[in-house]
Order: sequence, then structure tokens, then C-alpha cells
Amino acid sequence: MGVSQSTLSQLTDACYEPMMEYVCSSAFPRVEAVAGQNSTFNVRFACSSTCQSAFAQCSQLFTIFQLDSMIPQCDAPIPGTTLYAPPNGIGFQPDGTCNSVHSLGLAGVHATNNLTATCDPPFVTDPLTGPGGTSANKQYCMNGCCLPCPAQYFLYREGALDTGFKVATIIRLVSAVLGFILMMTYLVLDDKRSHPSALILFFSICIFLFSVVVVFPLVDTRAMQCADLINPSTQQNNLKCAIQGGMLVFASISTCAWCTALILNLHLHTVWNSAWFAKKYWLLHILCWGFAIAVTAVALVMGEIKWEYATLCLVSQDKASQIFFYPLACMIFPAFLVHIGTFIHIARISIMSSEDSETMSRSTLSAGAAAVISHRRHVMMAIRIQWRAALMAIAAISSVMMYWLFYFIQLRKINPATLQLHIVSFVYCLKLGKPHDTCADELAPYLPPYGLMVAAECVVSSIGAVIFIVFFKPVLLKEWAEKFSALGYLMSGKGKGKRDQDQFFVI
Repeated sequence: MGVSQSTLSQLTDACYEPMMEYVCSSAFPRVEAVAGQNSTFNVRFACSSTCQSAFAQCSQLFTIFQLDSMIPQCDAPIPGTTLYAPPNGIGFQPDGTCNSVHSLGLAGVHATNNLTATCDPPFVTDPLTGPGGTSANKQYCMNGCCLPCPAQYFLYREGALDTGFKVATIIRLVSAVLGFILMMTYLVLDDKRSHPSALILFFSICIFLFSVVVVFPLVDTRAMQCADLINPSTQQNNLKCAIQGGMLVFASISTCAWCTALILNLHLHTVWNSAWFAKKYWLLHILCWGFAIAVTAVALVMGEIKWEYATLCLVSQDKASQIFFYPLACMIFPAFLVHIGTFIHIARISIMSSEDSETMSRSTLSAGAAAVISHRRHVMMAIRIQWRAALMAIAAISSVMMYWLFYFIQLRKINPATLQLHIVSFVYCLKLGKPHDTCADELAPYLPPYGLMVAAECVVSSIGAVIFIVFFKPVLLKEWAEKFSALGYLMSGKGKGKRDQDQFFVI
């Protein structure tokens, strides 16, 4: 049995050792002298357990490489034994009576062979590989070569993710600027800090916090994603990741909480003609801010903040649903159902209103009919006043649900454990001398679709800009102009001079 150097170089760490044990024990039976009997020897052939271990660890790998002839056949005779034991050869032997692999002295074979003295780009030499088998990160390293961080960038076409996520970063930056303008508008201008505008104020604060985390990767994207050459960032090895990830979790939860408050207020005002929230802001602050703080604290205490996707740290995939998305769902889905109920009520009232005769005199109506028409007018006015809040709710909920579905369905494909065998195939493609983009195209079916990945990030990054467009009414520009005009008038001293003149005439 012969195994070429090129074949060995394609083996994963999990397959290499059992395969070498299988090959060596099969090729070199062990001869033992029988104690007390001169010129009598026992020949120990390869073990069944050794063959079965090699089959379990290597068969799928050899199938990928189309090396079916290399797959161990444990029910067949030991390769080569039909030459000296025709016609059926010798089968693999049970443990205790076979060629024990531990007597072969193979412990140092992997290190001494130096199978990966050079690493094909984009792979780099593992900085920690040593005789003991240590590695910078076994998820991203194999046979002395590592896929550098951020690993996922090198599995797509060259520069594709870098370009796509830069676009998403620019969109989030624009959202941060617009979110800041909206926040300052409702914070500074008159009559914007009372109910119901105060709900928009707190919501805009959350949107700004959600978007402003872009400053972290904007300064140095790789420093945000990676702790070193190989390892991705976690809250344990990168303080910036912990801070940014905590901010993003807090902002996401609080944004959905205040969005839910807006939806409920719209429902109460439209359907029940109630301003119950106007006197319950203390309760809203406890629920909205408190819930966001609690979820963020859980994520940080459990140590689950890390970078796995795009340019920002978030909750790890393993715990994202339990820690992050389920709390969002507790607010999003009930609020969405309430929102649907509100619009069903609006639609029903609108249909009833269209059926009434516009020429009917109010004086001829009964008290009950007059009350119905009064309610219809209230609903129609609510639509004119609250349509922005309704559109905001739809935009926010749609963005979060799209991101959640992508995270839940597609992003798991990028897990290193899931991709291990496919990455080996990717390495093999590169070793054949094919261009990186060609090998990336062959790997593409096993990765999240590039367009969907970038689209999901862009949609959730644009929420600040969408909310600004919805809520920044033209009248606000006029109010800002009046505010600056008044400030300029006071700073010029004209206001004081006019007041002095008035005082002179009064005297």
C-alpha cells in the first residue's frame, strides 16, 4: 500500500493520525518470537478497530476528493495479503491478537514529515504549531496552516465581503447622522417633549444608539473583528468588542421596546380613544430601559458577546436565540398582532363611513348614530396624525424580522465546524492551482448567499435613515429656522435693544 505526499497533504488533523495508523499497521505486520520456542514466531496483522477508525474519520473526506480507492474496506482482506495468502488474503484481526498501532512509534510522524512547510494563499502559517500539536485555533487551522481572521472574507470572491460590508457601514453611518438630527429635533424644539411626541423622542434616542456603534469598525474594522492574526474577537480577548456588542444589544432591545410602546399608544388612541400612556411614563421607563439593561447584562455575564459576522460584535450564534432574539420576539410579535388589529379597526370604520350618505343632516340622526359618526371622525383624524408612527412600526418590525430569519436560517452555515470538510475541499481546489475566485464559486453553495448576507446587513443598517424620513416633517425645518433665528436675534443684542426701547416708552 502506498500513499503519496500530495494525498497526505490533503488530510485533516482528524483524519491524518487514524489514516497513518491504518496504512502503517497494514503495510508492516509485526513479527513476535514465541517465548520458549526456538525459531517459532507469531505474525500480528492489522487490527479491525484501526481500520474502522480510519474509515470513520476519512471516508467522507476521500469521497469529496474523489479518492474512493483510498477508503478503507474493513470487511475485505488487508491490502496486499492476497500475494502471500492467496486467494482470499488475510482479514483484519480482533483487538489483542493484532498489530497494535501504539507499538509502531508513530507519535512524531506528523511533526517530522512537515507536510505543510508552505501555506497556499490566503492561508498563513500557524504561529503556534509545535511538536506538541498546539495551534492558534483548531477551528481555523489545519496541518500548520490557518485561515486568517476575518476568515469568512477569504471564503467568498476576493474583496466581495469587504466591499459589501463597507456599503453597509456607510449606510449605518448615514443613519447615525440622521438619527442624531431627529433625536436633537425632538429634544430641543418646543412641544416635542410632551406626550405623544415624547415616545418618538425616546425611540429616536434608541435608534441613534443603534446606529452610532458604527464608529467602532469605522476607525479600524479589523481591530473590531479580530483579536490577533487568527482568532476572532470575543468580549474576553477584545474590550472594544465587549463595549460595542453590549451597546448594540442594549440599543436593539430598547429600540423594539419603545417601538412597541408607540404601537400600543396608537392602538389605545385610535381604537379606545385613550391617552393612558400620557400618565404612565414612569412605567414605560422601567419596562423599556429596564428590560434592555437586563438582556444586555445576561449576554455580558454569560460571556456570549463575540464577532461572527459583518463588522460588529453581537451575541454568539449558539446563544443568540435564547438571549437576544427570543426577548425581541416577546415584544415584536404581540405588537405586530396589535398593529394588525388597529388597522383592521381603521379599515372597518372607513368602510362604514363610505356607506353613509354625505347629505344626511346631523340633526336627523339618533344619538347612537351621531356617536358612531363622531368615532369615525376620530379614527380618520387619528390616521392623519398617526400614520407616521404606523409606518415606523412596519419598517422597524420588518427589518428586525428579516435580520432574525437570516441569522437563524443562513448564518449557521458559516460556523467553522459546519464548514470544515468543505474548507478542506476549498484547500484542495487551491492546491490544484485554480484561481481563488473559482474555488470560492465551488464553495458558494455551502455558504450564506452573498447578496442575501449584504442585503440583510444593509436593511438593518438603514433603519435610522428610514425613521428619519418618516418622522422629519417639513414643518420641523420651519421650527428649526425659527429657533436659529431667535438665537441669532438674541446673540446680536437686538433683542435687548428692543426691550430697552419698550421700557423707555412705558416709562
